[in-house]
Amino acid sequence: MSTTENGPLPQPPPPIDDKLAAFDSVPLFMKSLPEDPGDDVAIAALQSLAYEGTPDEIAQNFKEQGNDYYKGKRFREALGFYTQGVDAKPTDTALLEALLCNRAACNLELHNYGSVLRDCSRAIALNPKSSKAYYRSALALIALERYDEALDCCERCLQFDKDNKSVQATREKAEKRQEEKQRKERERQERIRQEQLKRERLRAAYEERNLIVVPVPDTVAQNPYEPHFDPEDPTNSTLILPVLFLYPQYATSDLISHFQEDTPFAAHLSAMFPPNAPRPEWDAKGQYVDGNLVVYGFTRRQRLLKIGKKMTLRDVCRAAKEKDGEPKDGLELKDGTLTFVVLPKGEEEQKWVEDFKKNRASQEAPAGNIPQTAPNGHIIDDGDRPGPSSFKMSVQHKIFRTANAPRTAPDETEIAVAQAIIDLENSAPELKSELRPLQISAAREVDVRGGKKAIVIFVPVPQLKAFHKVQQRLTRELEKKFSDRHVVFVAQRRMLRKPTRTSRVQQKRPRSRTLTNVHERILEDLVFPTEIVGKRTRVAVDGSKLLKVFLDSKDATSLEYKLDSFSSVYRRLTGKDVVFEFPVQAQE
Repeated sequence: MSTTENGPLPQPPPPIDDKLAAFDSVPLFMKSLPEDPGDDVAIAALQSLAYEGTPDEIAQNFKEQGNDYYKGKRFREALGFYTQGVDAKPTDTALLEALLCNRAACNLELHNYGSVLRDCSRAIALNPKSSKAYYRSALALIALERYDEALDCCERCLQFDKDNKSVQATREKAEKRQEEKQRKERERQERIRQEQLKRERLRAAYEERNLIVVPVPDTVAQNPYEPHFDPEDPTNSTLILPVLFLYPQYATSDLISHFQEDTPFAAHLSAMFPPNAPRPEWDAKGQYVDGNLVVYGFTRRQRLLKIGKKMTLRDVCRAAKEKDGEPKDGLELKDGTLTFVVLPKGEEEQKWVEDFKKNRASQEAPAGNIPQTAPNGHIIDDGDRPGPSSFKMSVQHKIFRTANAPRTAPDETEIAVAQAIIDLENSAPELKSELRPLQISAAREVDVRGGKKAIVIFVPVPQLKAFHKVQQRLTRELEKKFSDRHVVFVAQRRMLRKPTRTSRVQQKRPRSRTLTNVHERILEDLVFPTEIVGKRTRVAVDGSKLLKVFLDSKDATSLEYKLDSFSSVYRRLTGKDVVFEFPVQAQE
């Protein structure tokens, strides 16, 4: 028969986590100090030990702790201990000098060169023969590219410490760096001199050939092809210029990047439009064939020049010169490029010539007009032409500020875009009726991956459909003008807040003014004329969203190069990340 004893049961052992947590209250095992260490007597006692003793003893203690951290390459912690040693204000000059030099060594590793120079200056004031202070000053001055001062520090140190190998090596390093800097400066000055000489020679060549340089705004993309002298001509007297051939019948153009001035126009036309070759895609009527073409040029004062087949570019420049007693005249060099019009003989040629003469007659007016000035200081005028400038009159018309557009004066980018549209309107008579009523409300530049840029042209919403009619041709021509930038058109839409109880306006918000709808319309504007065939939103673990937009694959070849620009512009306008793709076609 079993019996049970009545008594207290044994207590279970405490959990191991509680035992480990108990160590956190012991200063020796603490992982971090409490917020108010003054409440803990043990911690307060240990901290007071660091400040017990004379100022020299306290400073020496901090110096030794800093040395330990410096040996472990924990420079920021070592810097703190050296600073506490300096703040202890030791009376021993040698100890204070060592603390300052050691703190300078930490700042040297942390690239705080100004602090290095301040500490070394104090150390030298205490001991004018402090080799360490001179050495670390020289290293800091070399890092700051102040080589003359670094050499001076080395020379001063070597006067009393001739065998110091570190200082000797530092002096050699400073001398090499100084020679390298001087060599680069000489090369830079020589490049500047050569560039200036080149500009002066080009200016003289332009003057000799009656070329009138038209300045462009600084924000406009620079032409990658610049006029230059023929490197194969030892006399440096033959120019090579970029030449733009305009085909106004189809609102398109070709750029001849290297047109040697002694080459006849017929040589280029025969190479571009040979009789037996397939016609260009844009030549719907097949009229652009060598032997059936005529070239026209026009001067600053709107004189029309018909160019013969055997005429060279030098001959045309000579023919553009003004007659005796007349105002200065010649061919215009816009953005380093000369422009000529190529037309098929016959009806199209006669029509374009008549339109050109009518346009010239409409610009004639009494003299005395004051040229307008753009925000960048460039004069918006057409030089010595009689009458007001068509550019001056049209820029104000082309830029129309809608309700939600910027209220500032047009900037250089907007003026350049407006001028490019006006130039296309004047050079393409068949587009004149469609381009003339069109206006832009703003234009902005957006950075794209790879260091490139895109131009976003904002247009009034009521004119969006009219822009769509000519957008493909207009985009193509503007991207030729702004050669290293993509061009996109977006309607200047306006978003409204959702009305609340305290809102003064209680009218229901139109759906077209909601944030979601406006962002969807921006997507459609960016990718026009292609269509969006699908969308997919991916949500990452951190909650970030990525929108994938699938475009019609039939436009892959014509739009694939602009997908990065679409993404960058959409992110800039909406703050949302988006990726544009073309769906993969299944192989049959």
